[in-house]
Amino acid sequence: MLGGLATGLGLSFLLFGIPLLAAIGVARLGSNTERVRAALVLGAPIDRPPRPIARGKFLARWRTRLSDRALWKEVGYMLALGPVGVISGTLTIALWSTVIAALASPAVASAAPPQSLLGGVSAAGFVLVVGGGLLLAVVATAVTHGLAVGGTAIARGLLAPDERAILAARVTTLEATRAAAVESADARLRRLERDLHDGAQHRLAFIAMELDRARSKLADDPEGASELLARAHEESKRAMVELRDLVRGIHPSVLTDRGLDAAVSGLAERCPVPVDVEVRLEDRPPDAVETGAYYVVAEALTNVGKHAQANRATVEIRRDDGRLVVEVRDDGRGGAARVSGSGLEGLAQRVEALDGTLNIDSPTGGPTVITAELPWPS
Repeated sequence: MLGGLATGLGLSFLLFGIPLLAAIGVARLGSNTERVRAALVLGAPIDRPPRPIARGKFLARWRTRLSDRALWKEVGYMLALGPVGVISGTLTIALWSTVIAALASPAVASAAPPQSLLGGVSAAGFVLVVGGGLLLAVVATAVTHGLAVGGTAIARGLLAPDERAILAARVTTLEATRAAAVESADARLRRLERDLHDGAQHRLAFIAMELDRARSKLADDPEGASELLARAHEESKRAMVELRDLVRGIHPSVLTDRGLDAAVSGLAERCPVPVDVEVRLEDRPPDAVETGAYYVVAEALTNVGKHAQANRATVEIRRDDGRLVVEVRDDGRGGAARVSGSGLEGLAQRVEALDGTLNIDSPTGGPTVITAELPWPS
């Protein structure tokens, strides 16, 4: 029984599954070609519709793909393309063939046999034939243009993204970026908790123990108590440095007080690699955008100092056409990539949560260029 079921499923896939997959592939390839070809009439290719993000197991992913309205519109367009193309082509060829024959009739009349249509035509008749050919050429031109416009209208109606698809893609993107932002924030909180637990908390516990020991020795062993107090004092200074670094990682006060230029310059000074900073901003961006730009530079320079093996880096920040553009470049070994769980992945999630984009160009051997674009409306 199981063997028969498996055989039936296999035959069903061979008979229906493979032809369906082939039809989908041909429809998608042909539709993309038609979108480019539409530029001959429209002046620009037709935009491709957004595709739904397929998640889950094999069947779930294919259910998502097959429920895509844009896919079936592409299939419908490719099915309609044959008869529409045959009708348009036949009409166009017939019209222009008649025009060419009418205009060429005086030249070929002498070679025509007497019993043919051209054999007994007079000079006045040829004038009428040529005049009719010229008139028909005008008609053929209009018909050809109309057919091209009509075919392009069909292509735009079936191949261009509709409002519903754009809205669905936008909602999907917002859901993904929101989830990524929540995950990134949760990861930052866990990292902050771990740093407090493993660093400053241990130092504060050590200080409390040293102070307690110093208090017990204060009456009997003043010198020992003084040594313990000195150690506690040194440890308190280290704890202060760690806490200051943690606070700076949450939100640096210099960014709030003096803006991106000063904050990024501070990051460049602390980077072990020489960094050239160029900030070309006439005014300050919104707080969320400014903070996002700061963390792009902070994470990128951290990677430069730890992994890039670079000799020099540059940071450029500018406003360009309603976007805040942050570009960090280094001459290191390259190979930086957005990998799940990495700092760059968290950085990309932060940028995308602000409706921005992060591009990483880092071929093996370098250089590495990280470019973030954040919205900055007028």
